[in-house]
Amino acid sequence: MAPPTGPQGRGSGSSARSRQPTRASARGGSIQKRRAAGNRIDRDGDVSMGAPSAGAARGAGRTGPLKRGSMTTRSSTRTAQNVVLYGQGELAITGGRGGRGGRVSINASKTRFAHPAILKIHGLKESKAATNSDGGIRSLLTFLERKASKGDKHVTIQKSALVGDYVFIQVSKDDVQDILRLNDYSHAGAKLTISESQEPWPHRAVASQLTQEAADAKEKLKTVLFKRYNAETRILDLSSLGQDQDLVSMGLFEQRTTAEKAFKALLVIADAQFDSPQAKAEAIQGVSLSGNELDNVAPVFDLAENFPQLKMLDLSNNRFDHLRKLNRWRYKFRNLENLVLLRNPLESQDPTYQAEVLEWFPKLQILSGVQMRTAEEIEAKAMASRPTPIPQIGSDFRDADGVGEGFLRAFFPLYDTDRVQLLSAFYDDESRFTLSVVTHSPKESNVTPLPWQPYLKFSRNMVKIQTIPARSQRLFDGAQLIGDLWKTLPATKHPELTEHNKYIIDCHPIPGLVDPTGQSPSGVGGLIITAHGEFDEMEPTTNKAGKRSFSRTFVLGPGHPGRNTIRVVSDMLSLRAWKPVPVLSAPVNVVAVEEQKKQMVAELSNRTNMTLQYTELCLSGVDWDFDKAWVAFEQKKAQLPPEAFITPVQAV
Repeated sequence: MAPPTGPQGRGSGSSARSRQPTRASARGGSIQKRRAAGNRIDRDGDVSMGAPSAGAARGAGRTGPLKRGSMTTRSSTRTAQNVVLYGQGELAITGGRGGRGGRVSINASKTRFAHPAILKIHGLKESKAATNSDGGIRSLLTFLERKASKGDKHVTIQKSALVGDYVFIQVSKDDVQDILRLNDYSHAGAKLTISESQEPWPHRAVASQLTQEAADAKEKLKTVLFKRYNAETRILDLSSLGQDQDLVSMGLFEQRTTAEKAFKALLVIADAQFDSPQAKAEAIQGVSLSGNELDNVAPVFDLAENFPQLKMLDLSNNRFDHLRKLNRWRYKFRNLENLVLLRNPLESQDPTYQAEVLEWFPKLQILSGVQMRTAEEIEAKAMASRPTPIPQIGSDFRDADGVGEGFLRAFFPLYDTDRVQLLSAFYDDESRFTLSVVTHSPKESNVTPLPWQPYLKFSRNMVKIQTIPARSQRLFDGAQLIGDLWKTLPATKHPELTEHNKYIIDCHPIPGLVDPTGQSPSGVGGLIITAHGEFDEMEPTTNKAGKRSFSRTFVLGPGHPGRNTIRVVSDMLSLRAWKPVPVLSAPVNVVAVEEQKKQMVAELSNRTNMTLQYTELCLSGVDWDFDKAWVAFEQKKAQLPPEAFITPVQAV
């Protein structure tokens, strides 16, 4: 039986978004669940899990069956004893026999998503959907998610609330622009007005509205948690929950389903004690689920969502008979170092499980008390799997007569300030421009990327765009088409070329370009220039500034007679999320080095009267050290053959 999660409730004037439907139980109805990763629970209370425990932690070695209820996944009749997730973020456990239990509500207004943003929407009440039983909330949110999602990017609304004439929604800041572009769209016959809200999330006072009975029940659950937390070892002991007299007295183990809900409620309360994921990961590094008669991780799956950074996990004294019963935790707990599976049937029924478990948890060192690998071995394996970076020795800029440098010095300022003039100066009817967006690239973790919306429909990323017609539509041939596209792209500001830490630029000669005059069938020479760098961009809908990284490759050739001296044959622009240009070793000026060698040969030849050929051999033999070459000549000049010296005839 799938773990009961409670129907989606609707509190006054608000709605919780259902993430995905779960399979109905054998006897229960359809259940919808908000995934644990969707909400960050508000801190409610002054007690911190990082503080010393209220009492000694319960022993991890307690075992025995749960007499009144367990956390197994066997079927049971669903009752009113359920966890209900209300729209305003209230989690309730209702249950208890003879009034022994009460509803526990916890404010869930904080989001577990990084960088949340709040938008407000007007127009729902004027729509046809307003007559729906939920006021049209579900219809509106489904509409927004579907319209805002494009390509491989799925926009998710984390939560919502209906307050007066407005619907408030919370989304990731990365998704804000995707939803804002739906402003003025029509939904169910009504025009929607969407704007970013600077107000706090509504219904901040939900927790204070709890009944005294619910508040007392919540405090009892907190007390259970604090008794079971060991601040010294940083382990939360959730073993043998069915034998905990405090929980039993609350009536939470009358049925198996309420046992599962009790576990979820404990996790929610524990999660609410921390202001950040970092503080939570530091305070709770291990969890014990020993002795809970678990035969599947489904009832306790939320542990992987609430505490993904665990280093120790004790699943001993349960009823796991095969590794597939743990499959939902596969590749979760990426930092897990110690896993205990002692006294489970799988030890005898699935004797080869160890090798697969090591693959599931890449940092696992100890399995059921046995050292399987060391931290050094794990790091060595990780290092071996990482690609070796290609050595970088700086730019290679071979530019005949300064053509490439002159082009770049003119190009970037004109692209930022006057793209029409830029097109007139360097582009013609045969010039070609393409644009490629690379959405999955290394980026700075503390910088929110700019939205890709202005560029995506023009992107010719060959990994994403694989059909010939779609690729052909994204080729822009001729100054007219290129200019029309450039008008739609956001304004930019490139750094000065003198800021060497902002660019890596290569320039090479390239043969075989089409001769515009038609006089050379074998083609003419030109230049290929590749510039890697960054620019500032003004996002057009919000006027917010941000940075992007780019690579731009130009092929330059001679212009048509009577027109531009040089022309852009090809211009390929690739865009990525911003990341600083890597620091490379100092560039080598190849032309300057060769010129210096020529001067050394001429000077030494003049002093020694040796031919240029022998002079160059002399210098190269001492790694082009002029003083050493002079010493070597003085030592060996008597042994040199006559042809090593310039004759009077040669001198003439």
